Amino acid sequence: MKKVLLIIIASLFSFASANAVEISVGIGYNNAVFAAEGKEDGYDEGGTLSETTVEYGAFDDSYGSIYLEAGNEMGSIGISYSETIQTPSNVNEANFPGTGNATSRVSADFENFVSLYGILKIPFAGLYAKAGISQADVIVNETQRSGNTYPDTDINGYIVGLGIQHNADNGFGVRAEIQGHTFDDVSVNNGVATTGNHNKITISEMIGLTGQISILKTF
Repeated sequence: MKKVLLIIIASLFSFASANAVEISVGIGYNNAVFAAEGKEDGYDEGGTLSETTVEYGAFDDSYGSIYLEAGNEMGSIGISYSETIQTPSNVNEANFPGTGNATSRVSADFENFVSLYGILKIPFAGLYAKAGISQADVIVNETQRSGNTYPDTDINGYIVGLGIQHNADNGFGVRAEIQGHTFDDVSVNNGVATTGNHNKITISEMIGLTGQISILKTF
């Protein structure tokens, strides 16, 4: 991911140099809410699906981001990189004879959240529209009663947004933006054979909505 990020940044500067367009650098504060449906399939030792649990959950978080854009008065292309987004911990407690209070605790961190997008400037009151693709690494933090673990993975998604930008004479600007997210489904399992209490988790219908305030400098 870091190598891809460096290649994209270098490409933006090369595009700007070749086409005599402006470069903008910005920093933003984001307040977001995300939601998804989670399904867990549990198999018995005979390899037969014995239990399926489906739940729908949502969480909110605030995080910072930075972005780099190359463009002109009509539009631009850009890339943004966001701080880690953290989900709350899901805790499942149970008492088993002779073991005390056994607890399963699971949360996830969305790291290296990168978006590549295009901006179309609307010739009215500083409005603009945005659309693009995104990717993030999903780091699973867990303590399971069973001792089994689920691997880290990554997710891909899409973004659309609408914002307004006010520019000052010194090259600085301020943006207010609302951005919608959708992500592809993702599945992981606990790495156990289907004959040994195999579990599979599928996350689907992942969506999000982010409000962002940012400042930028155009060169």
